Amino acid sequence: MIKNIKHYILRDHQSDIVLSDMYELPTRESHPEIFDDNIAFVCLLPHPGDGKLYCGLTAYNTDVLYRFDTESKEFESLHYPEIAEPFEVKVHRSLELASDGTVYGATACLHSVSQRKQAPGGALFKIKPGGDHAEKFAIPVEYDYIQTISLDDERQLIYGQTYPVFNAFSYDLKTGKTKNFGYVGSITHISAIDDSGCFWGTWNENEHFLYKYDPDADEMTWFHHSVPNAKADSSRMYAGAGPVDTMINGGDGYLYIGTCGGTLCRLDPKTAEVTYLAKPAPTARLPGLIVWKDSLLLGCMGDDNDSVLFAYDRDNGSVHHLGPLVDTETGLTLFRVHDLRLMGENTVYVAETDVPDRSGYLWECEIGF
Repeated sequence: MIKNIKHYILRDHQSDIVLSDMYELPTRESHPEIFDDNIAFVCLLPHPGDGKLYCGLTAYNTDVLYRFDTESKEFESLHYPEIAEPFEVKVHRSLELASDGTVYGATACLHSVSQRKQAPGGALFKIKPGGDHAEKFAIPVEYDYIQTISLDDERQLIYGQTYPVFNAFSYDLKTGKTKNFGYVGSITHISAIDDSGCFWGTWNENEHFLYKYDPDADEMTWFHHSVPNAKADSSRMYAGAGPVDTMINGGDGYLYIGTCGGTLCRLDPKTAEVTYLAKPAPTARLPGLIVWKDSLLLGCMGDDNDSVLFAYDRDNGSVHHLGPLVDTETGLTLFRVHDLRLMGENTVYVAETDVPDRSGYLWECEIGF
């Protein structure tokens, strides 16, 4: 069960302005409080090398990259505005750790299609071990920005998916070359790479079928089935997006998928068969999933102030409800979960986003299980 929950505020802005009604990005002149203080936490990455938690933000002033010291509880900016252009206002599900300690990331956007040709495109960046500044090294797809990346550390490949046009691509870190797979019509919140090095995603704007790309054969396989309730769940993230809220390699030969409708399922990469496992709670969105304590999966799901932690036992198929995400001292509820990461054995951090009347916070949960 959850023993203690608290939230940490980096910057805060409380407002009744509906940000989704804005068709152009706010500026410091037009909306100074929103520009500088209305933020959200959208991506988390623990780094065993320095023991800190790297945080990707939504921030209109382009200050989108921080790290959090879990001992001192202090945030440190990684100075992204020094290299940013104005449209880089988010590091979405796009932080990955290489075996040499390098952090790789990518920038996402929030501007409308009317401004698409004014923007150069999302950048890939890296933070060297021990560094406190990001370095850009590529814009893989002109004009479009990068919603999510997956790192194949062994083959030195970064896979990415773009917005507002749903392209998929791979970037070769050895050669500096991009392979654009083109428009696929669907997008996952984040994808995964199986034990054979194949990258999995979704395609087709109506059915959101699965696909896999095999880099060794340089071959794409287009399947004609998807996850459960794919059509019904396909626009819960945003218009046109696919039904996959998270996807992880479980370390047991399978990929595990949390859907936008709140379903947990398992993908067998050898056959592409998808098996329904559970619906851990009666709520939508399941964007947080990690391997925990060998046979367990730890998950975080929920929306509209109804967010929960759960554990799924892969040995017997049981679901353990760990509790709602409510601050132990203040009673504040977490509005919408976006990512989940483990620091230590039983402490998890949850990224909060899309809060309608305030900034998003970083949440810390101690679990007794």
